[in-house]
This record gives sequence, C-alpha cells and structure tokens, in this order.
Amino acid sequence: MNVQRIAAIAAITGAVLGGASIVALGAAAYTAGQPQATAEIVSSEIDDSARQQPDQTSAAAPAAAGHSSQLAAASGTDTNAADYNPYLDPLNADYVTPEARSEWLGKQAVIRKCMTDAGFEYLDWQWWLGNDAQPKGLDYESSILWTQALYGPDIYNPGGGCADVGSAAEAAARAAGEPLSAPVPEDDPTLPTERQEWLDFQDLVRACMTEAGQEYLYWEWWNPEYGAQAGIADPEAPLALPAQPAGLSESEKAEWSLALDGDAGLGAAYRWEDAGCWGRAVHESGNDNMH
Repeated sequence: MNVQRIAAIAAITGAVLGGASIVALGAAAYTAGQPQATAEIVSSEIDDSARQQPDQTSAAAPAAAGHSSQLAAASGTDTNAADYNPYLDPLNADYVTPEARSEWLGKQAVIRKCMTDAGFEYLDWQWWLGNDAQPKGLDYESSILWTQALYGPDIYNPGGGCADVGSAAEAAARAAGEPLSAPVPEDDPTLPTERQEWLDFQDLVRACMTEAGQEYLYWEWWNPEYGAQAGIADPEAPLALPAQPAGLSESEKAEWSLALDGDAGLGAAYRWEDAGCWGRAVHESGNDNMH
C-alpha cells in the first residue's frame, strides 16, 4: 500500500487533532489472529501514514490477491471505477464476508456501550464502507477527550480505553467458541464509495490550488496507471507527488508544496487557515476539530 493511498484515507476519515490526526487503526487491527486496537499520530500532509486496511483471512478472501483483479475483470467489473468497492466484491482478495462483518459489528457494539457509559457518542463504524466512528464537528478539546475514552489517557501510547474493552470481549468470545456477532445491514448502493469521497475531497484541494495560482493534477490512488506516471510504482525512486505537475524547478516545487500544505503549528497551535489547501479541504469537508 503506497503512502499516497494511506494519506488519502486519513485526510477524509481521520479526526484531526491540531496539525496531526489520531486515526483509529481498527481496520488494520482487524485480522484473523488477535485484533488489537491501536492508534497512530499522522500529519494531514499528503505523504504521511495513517489508517491501513486489514489483512484478510482466507475465509474473508476467497480469491488469491494476485488473481482478484483478473477475476473481477473477467466478470465484467471495472475494478478501477470510482464507484467500485473491493471490500464488497466476492471476487476480490479484499472482500469482507458477512461473517467477518458480523463479528466486527459485534465488537463495535461492545465498544459503543463503553463509550456511551463514558458519555461519548460512538457512530456506527463499517470500515469497509469508508466511514468512521468519531462524530464530525468536534472542537479540539472534545476530540482529545473522545480519543482518550477510546484509546486510553495517553493517546500516543494507546491502552486502557474502550477499544481494549472491545478487544478483550472479542478474544473471550473466540476462546469460548462463540464469536461476537451483530446484524449486518444491507449494503446501500446510494452511499458514495471511499474512492468517490476521495475524488470529492480532491476537487476541494484542486479548487483551492487554482485560486493560489497552482496546477493540481487529477489522480486516483487506486489506479496503477497514475502510480506509474508519478513513479511511485518504483520502490527505489524518490517519493513523488502524483498531483504535482512535472518539470517544476526546485523553487517552484517549494512554492507548490507551501500552497498545498501551508505552515501550520501542531496540537493546540494548529489553525486550518495556516495549513494550506490540504488543511482547508479537510476543514471544509468537516474532518478537523476546528468547528
């Protein structure tokens, strides 16, 4: 998974705590073995790491990873389409089975009760649909308190929060041979996919960059064609920014990056107005805590 894809998810779904995001790695923690709730501090800049998606088990992934795209394509599916969700496609290696969804939602019910008892709202989180559990529009202090309730008092070293309560319940249920479960809602075809939300977010960034006199190229993090154009398919190549036009001088690259990322402070000193077009887009899409 390349860092552009990871940052794409973070920018849209992460709860920005000042200049950084506390991103719930619940999807990354969701594995066939022992899930463990963790958190990671990431910047809202384009080249930072954030939430990863889960490693699927053989039960959740009937198609081998190397053949999933071919199988989906053979069925007539355009796997590069913006409205395509690989987690809902049984022919894709990333497919999440109804059984896996049910267990995840059962664990989420335990966490939600814990958060409710602590006085915090915890939204329905079906990560395979690209949503998140933290309510939007929290201010800085509220977002910190919410995160501490979920991950424990030290948000930089998670432990002791409601996420641990959920993991303990999940482990106990598995040990007893009766995994947690909850009803799985029917898929809503009208909901935007993670990719479509990303493109909407990119439109906000691009409009801002245009106002700043900078070109911001269209790109799709899931489409290998754009990765090849930017050189990110080569692990030995320097990190490239797919949206940055080619042929810029070093000074022009610096101006472009400043327009995109700004020069904001961290933590309580963060102001989205100083965070460039990326910070502005995060704010306008309701995904920071500056409300």
